[in-house]
Amino acid sequence: MNQANEMEIDVPLVKRLIATQFPQWADHLVQPVESAGTDNAIYRLGADMAVRLPRVEWAIGQVEKEQRWLPN
Repeated sequence: MNQANEMEIDVPLVKRLIATQFPQWADHLVQPVESAGTDNAIYRLGADMAVRLPRVEWAIGQVEKEQRWLPN
């Protein structure tokens, strides 16, 4: 259930984003991952990749911060 400030994210949206931004992966299966978290929506992309999209505006900068601070 989405809160009033959460983005509506679903499989068709994820597929459109993948097809537009990463057409080489457009034929991969997209499946939602059950999560209790509220910051991001997570989807499996094919057998070995994942898509993580912020559900709320304040979570947008998390990926950049994690790339900067977490070890490679």
